[in-house]
Amino acid sequence: MSDPDAGYTNTYLETLLSYYEDEIGGEAYFYALAEHFDESEKLILLARIERRAAEAIQPLLEKYGLKPREESVIKREGASYLELHQSYSWPEFMAYIVERYPGYVDEFKALEQMAPVADLPALKILTNHEVVVIDFAEMEIAGDPGSLTPLIQYLE
Repeated sequence: MSDPDAGYTNTYLETLLSYYEDEIGGEAYFYALAEHFDESEKLILLARIERRAAEAIQPLLEKYGLKPREESVIKREGASYLELHQSYSWPEFMAYIVERYPGYVDEFKALEQMAPVADLPALKILTNHEVVVIDFAEMEIAGDPGSLTPLIQYLE
């Protein structure tokens, strides 16, 4: 008879690894966008946010013996998503974040629901990175000169 928790655990571990790789790819994506928007400094901060989120959960990969794909492969893949958004104006890109990224928050919260309690502190850092990016985009849309504050506070 199989262990009923084994599939649950496998789902958690597969998702954790996938999300780690997504953050590494996201870093490359934002760096690629930084070359196409005048707001490059803001996009570089967003790239740093992605790296920080990946670094927060990297110890969990080590804990479970999970091996991500080669980082150069993940980064190439992430940078390739540039073509989806390079024609956007800055306001259009901010609107895209506000519309699309709450779904990522939901996905990260679902991962938290699967996780052992010991993993939650790292996973909350992962979830929170998406929250601060949405806050930033909303503030950008509103013309708030303090829009970088949530990003800077997250990185501190």
